[in-house]
Amino acid sequence: MTSPVKPPSPKVEDLVKKALKEALDKRKPPKTAEASTEDVSHETTTEDRELMAAAPTTGLKHNQIYLSEVIGQPVDHDFGITVFQESDWDERIAAFVPSINSTYVIDPKLASDILQAWELNEKVLCYGPTGAGKSSLIEQLCARTYRPFVRVNCTGDMDSSMIFGQLTAKDGSTIWVDGAATEAVKYGAVFAWDEWDVTPPEISMGLQWLLEDDGKLFLKEMPGSTKDKQIIPHKDFRLVAIGNTQGQGDDTGAHAGTNVQNSATLDRFGTAVFVDYLPAAVEEKIITSKYPTTVTGKAAKELVKLANLIRQGYKSGQFSLTVSPRTLFGICRKVSVGATLKSAFTLVYLNKLNDTQRKVAGELFAKVYGTSEN
Repeated sequence: MTSPVKPPSPKVEDLVKKALKEALDKRKPPKTAEASTEDVSHETTTEDRELMAAAPTTGLKHNQIYLSEVIGQPVDHDFGITVFQESDWDERIAAFVPSINSTYVIDPKLASDILQAWELNEKVLCYGPTGAGKSSLIEQLCARTYRPFVRVNCTGDMDSSMIFGQLTAKDGSTIWVDGAATEAVKYGAVFAWDEWDVTPPEISMGLQWLLEDDGKLFLKEMPGSTKDKQIIPHKDFRLVAIGNTQGQGDDTGAHAGTNVQNSATLDRFGTAVFVDYLPAAVEEKIITSKYPTTVTGKAAKELVKLANLIRQGYKSGQFSLTVSPRTLFGICRKVSVGATLKSAFTLVYLNKLNDTQRKVAGELFAKVYGTSEN
């Protein structure tokens, strides 16, 4: 399993959690004598999901608050979102609930689409350009709903034990150690299958049954009977595949190693969302809030303008590398310790291009900032 997300300063996070908890407590129905945890099924059936889909959007169920309260923004269509508490999770997975990042801006439409899919227990495909914040989006939705977040970054040469598990020698005997996906399935975490489109096909096919409605995880390498090898997912387990492509391959050449995925695999995702770069005004706001003492509103506006010009060139094939938000943060970070803007841009981005592309990017820099040294 991946290491737990290390929490930053709890100041802002505690305030947000308190607000979410207060909103949740207000909406908790009174306990009845008939209620019993023993009556709760370990699985969410197809019938359950159909009932949820047909339920009126104005009503709230146990442990739900409205979407607008979860993300702290007005939305076009408000509906109930399940928000968990620490006591809801097994101690083996509770540490993987991420911390809330107060500077992260959540897109209301994306949040609505993904959280609704989670309420319906659908598998989600999340794709888009590099650095657009796909993984961060899933992580922050987990933080806001207090769901454990287990992320695995896949590579073309990865071993299946990373996801499923393996036999390991310990104290003179051989024991089975669960992989990241197995632990997420057992204890109800959100499994972030990152860079899913570079996963070797033989490993992807091992998740095929799990991707089905009411599917199970089959651990073929684990000792025991066939029944022992079948893992029934926890009712709160969710799966999100994250990548630069939607599994149809990459015609641009920008995403090396991505594969065309099996159409049967793609068909199993109940929701697919495209995560693009943020609107200019939002990106400017993030930059100024992250570097308030060194980046003015005018400077952020110019920097985002330069980034969008390069992004347009990237889409048309002029550049082999785009400018992501993390690129902009890198530039601002260098400026904050005394570097000139031009020097920071050169070190963080320009020097990664070939001679022809570097010349074009330099011309775009001059178009935004003029020919004077910055």
